[in-house]
Amino acid sequence: MDGFRPLYVPVRRGPAGLVVRLWRTPAGTRTAVAFTTDQRLRSALGPCQAWIRLSESALRRLAEPLGATSLTVDPLLFSHSAARTPT
Repeated sequence: MDGFRPLYVPVRRGPAGLVVRLWRTPAGTRTAVAFTTDQRLRSALGPCQAWIRLSESALRRLAEPLGATSLTVDPLLFSHSAARTPT
C-alpha cells in the first residue's frame, strides 16, 4: 500500500477533539483501522461514523504510541453473535 495515499480513518470525539479509533484483532492485538473509500467505511461502521482522511504513514505514527503497531485496511466487521453457528 502506498504510504502517502489518503485513507478514510474512523474517529470518535474525545476531550481534546477527534481521536483515532483502535480495534483488537481476533488474536487480541491492537490495530488501527482504515478504509480505502468512504463507502466502505459507512458500509462497515454505519452512516453516522465520523472519519478523517490520513495517509497510511500518518495513521501509523499516530497509532504506534497507543500500542497499535498493525494496520488493518478494509476490514469486514461482524458481531460475535452473527458469527456463531447453532449447536
